[in-house]
Amino acid sequence: MARLFPAATLMERAGRTDLIRVPRRHSERVSIDSREIVLRDQAPLHKGNMRLPKGHSFEQFVESLNRRIFFWPGDSASPISYGIRHFEHYRKELPVILRMDVQSLLRLNPKASPLFCRYNSGSPRCSYGKRSPRGPNTFVAAVDFNETPGKVVEVTFDTEIALPPNTEYGLHPKGPWKRLL
Repeated sequence: MARLFPAATLMERAGRTDLIRVPRRHSERVSIDSREIVLRDQAPLHKGNMRLPKGHSFEQFVESLNRRIFFWPGDSASPISYGIRHFEHYRKELPVILRMDVQSLLRLNPKASPLFCRYNSGSPRCSYGKRSPRGPNTFVAAVDFNETPGKVVEVTFDTEIALPPNTEYGLHPKGPWKRLL
């Protein structure tokens, strides 16, 4: 069964714990059991664009990102616009896109609780001179998400997850799609 792991888990298994609390300015390669894994950069993540609560450090926030698996929500046609823009940014690197039904994902991973974010957590921006809020409340459970479902920008899991049998992959967010498993 195919599984996804948070970047921090991969870093730990590769003996690269030095990467967990430092934003990656470029893609980083780590090796686990003779397999090379590429960890995507975190280039848009800048401390100066963030408003962190007292007692929460930038390094803690970076680690919290590295301890998650991220998904862009969408519908059967494509991910939301954030996901499309993210793909376009990395298009030259020929990324592979995974697509799956969220209900299948949740049924297969009953102990994994999705957390939701209303913005691109790893790309804080200043807006009208105000820094973007980030911190321990960036990701919230569905019961605490005080917006409509259409306002979800990221769906995250803070544990490894198994991919459901209906998982598909493609080279573009709009397909064509092939079964992964």
